[in-house]
Amino acid sequence: MSARTIYPDCPTELSEEQISAYWSDGFLAFENALSPAEVEESRQGLIDIARSFAFNDEVAEYRPMTGADSNYGGASFRSRSSKCFVQLEPGYEPSPDKLDELVLNVRKTQDFQDEAPVFNRIYTSHPRIQGVVRSLLGQAVERYQTMALVKAANGGVEKPWHQDNAYFAVENMDQVIGTWIALDDATAENGCMRVVAKAHKLGPLRHHHTFDCEIVTGRIDPALAIPVELKSGGMLVFHGNLPHQTPVNSSSNCRRALQYHYRSTSNSVISKDAYYKVFKEADGTPASCKAALPELF
Repeated sequence: MSARTIYPDCPTELSEEQISAYWSDGFLAFENALSPAEVEESRQGLIDIARSFAFNDEVAEYRPMTGADSNYGGASFRSRSSKCFVQLEPGYEPSPDKLDELVLNVRKTQDFQDEAPVFNRIYTSHPRIQGVVRSLLGQAVERYQTMALVKAANGGVEKPWHQDNAYFAVENMDQVIGTWIALDDATAENGCMRVVAKAHKLGPLRHHHTFDCEIVTGRIDPALAIPVELKSGGMLVFHGNLPHQTPVNSSSNCRRALQYHYRSTSNSVISKDAYYKVFKEADGTPASCKAALPELF
């Protein structure tokens, strides 16, 4: 087994060499973007959201599991006062008398940035994260999306190969950046991010729906995947067109991460229909996740 790559500490401003490497490879990785205290506060914040939403009808609507063979099929708790929701692992049936177990089976928490001060602080004003993002997008930055992504121990599901821009709808695909921040040590065994360096230069790749939205077979070579292993507090920064994937968690340890997306202020959000003309393959075929939906019917 090859040795783990050691990444530099996260700066508050990127060097010209680092900026060049980002545009060349489609990603950068750093250690110590968050302090140990910020990591622990974030971990507890995610636990608190799940516990406060679970089976609390005044706070959140419970939606039962719709299928065990789809990443979209897990049971969820959706806030009654915001867009925030907590989705559980597909195949897991939650119970109100097993909240500690339920917390360990969360798959995703979305639009959670206003549910605890730590999440908003990291998203909007953290000096290292904001410094890196502004080095790449310029000083005028818009917040675009938040997710907390979890892999339950001993089987947390795979997220297949995809491009995040396949889910979005912006005028300029180069001006979307994802930041993925490890809250636990992220390893090849527990489902760290895997990327195909330089493949953002391929442009939009056609997606289709299987158990999730994923890149059509043959568009990339998964054998070229690089596992980005990070210590807790480390951060991966990646281009919106960079193909990436996280495998099943085959370890006995949970793997949690915060994922924040940003776009430049000048990069307008457009309609999904208009995006068909932006996120398309070389022959003009619309390639986004939404464009692929008709094949389900």
